[in-house]
Amino acid sequence: MFGPPVPTLFFTPPGGKRPCRRPCYDRTVTAPAPSYRVFARKYRPRRFDEVIGQEHIVRALSRAIAKDRIGQAYLLVGPRGVGKTTTARIIAKSMNCEQGPTAEPCLECGPCLEIERGNDLDVIEIDGASNNGVDDVRAIRDAVATRPMRDRRKIYIIDEVQRLSGQAFDALLKTLEEPPSHAMFLFATTDPHKIPDTIVSRCQMFEFRRLREVDVRAKLEYVCQAEGIEVEAEVLHAIARGCRGGMRDAESMLDQLLAGTEDRVTLDELESLAGLARPERWLALFEAVAADQPQALLGEIAAFLERGGTERDFVEQAVDALRDLLHVALLGEDALGVEPAPERRERMMALARDLGRDRLEALLGMMFQLESRMQRSPLGARALLEWTMLRASRLGQMLDLIGVMNGDVAPVARVQAAPPAPKHQAAPVPAPEPVSAPAATPEPEPEPAATPEPEPELASGAEPVTLPLLLQQLERKRPTLHATIERNFTRGELLDDGVVVHLSTPNAMDRDLLEDPVEIAALARLEGSPGPWRLAIQEAEVTKPDPVVELLLEGFDGQEELP
Repeated sequence: MFGPPVPTLFFTPPGGKRPCRRPCYDRTVTAPAPSYRVFARKYRPRRFDEVIGQEHIVRALSRAIAKDRIGQAYLLVGPRGVGKTTTARIIAKSMNCEQGPTAEPCLECGPCLEIERGNDLDVIEIDGASNNGVDDVRAIRDAVATRPMRDRRKIYIIDEVQRLSGQAFDALLKTLEEPPSHAMFLFATTDPHKIPDTIVSRCQMFEFRRLREVDVRAKLEYVCQAEGIEVEAEVLHAIARGCRGGMRDAESMLDQLLAGTEDRVTLDELESLAGLARPERWLALFEAVAADQPQALLGEIAAFLERGGTERDFVEQAVDALRDLLHVALLGEDALGVEPAPERRERMMALARDLGRDRLEALLGMMFQLESRMQRSPLGARALLEWTMLRASRLGQMLDLIGVMNGDVAPVARVQAAPPAPKHQAAPVPAPEPVSAPAATPEPEPEPAATPEPEPELASGAEPVTLPLLLQQLERKRPTLHATIERNFTRGELLDDGVVVHLSTPNAMDRDLLEDPVEIAALARLEGSPGPWRLAIQEAEVTKPDPVVELLLEGFDGQEELP
């Protein structure tokens, strides 16, 4: 009814203690092939002498280990991808190496190999972002009292320690203050300002710097040589610029490029895969900004976004390009950290001279404001980007207009005035009306017209400059300032190296105008002025309060009313 019984196959595991009741099938089991290791893990520094760009930290830690003056807790601070966790592992290897404590671990003993693999029972790595509760820290506090199972030190490496909660920090505080002699804490963070001061004061803090582009490029060249691959120098230079001082980001970007390309890696591949625009793109963009060409400007923005970059990527890369141009404009050939290719050098120098320091600094400010505006309105990011760049293209006209209004720059176009008449030329005499008959007596010769007085615009050598002439000139050029000075004028002195004008106590509006540095600079630029002007303003006398009135007001809780 139920059919014949189906035989069940059993197998005996190694050791032959008891059979396993799990069905066994005929199959071939092969060991998994070793997985591919990304560059960031494969070429991670293993000793202090392999750490790049953090010589000050390596030197201090090596000397502390050599002198046996190791602290109980270290706080490693710095941006992402600069070697904080890697340095913490090197410290753990240096402390637990069988030949240690030593600044040069052997990398061959059991503790060194297990720490590198991450399975050492006495070196505990904890992610502060996911283990940030007070119960997690209490478990650490209870376990830290037990001695290490094998190694010399029991070391806790807590990454992103700023993510711990306030109660977790409070639970950790007493353990940090008086830890056991075998315990050691290594904290890594990208934002030390979120860590309580009570925790920071119990740690020795080391600040990691962003890596230099030269160091990043040298490491990338070493990786390419070790892998036997060929990458253009311009590509490595662009990656070193785009990673912004993070070695892990640079290695990950190179790994991505090599995985997504077939033959040789080029700048075109970098643009399409990593979203990093080549330097020629930024030169063309800012040349369109300098020449106020909106069509070319919008075209460059559209091309950047079509190649896969986002609006935020545009702002970040544009800031780097503007910084390079500003360095070239200020320092020329000796610009710090700027090494353009020979075919772009002259073009970059010409663009930096064309834009100038003022426009470049203003452009940087506009980029920083654009980033904050994009955070508030992410849906309108592209419109904000295009609007900001179109305004940037007209920035030169705005700066010229400001210069003209302040009197620092002459206007571009002026109305040609009629040439003034010669100084001593007599005015033309009108012709006499015709008469019917000649007069019997000769008419007297007409008297020459009076010579017009010269304008007090410029005091010649024959006529000395006086303060009234300067004030008349000020009335024509800046009538508001002249009226303010005249309203408060008491006396003035014309010195060899400047002018001193004494004024009475002005009101608040007049004081703001008289203390404006732009207006004071305009006084010194008056034609014929011997030098800068000093406006001596008389301060108002402060009347002392009547003590009787003060006592009455205080005793009766009154208020004085002024007429």
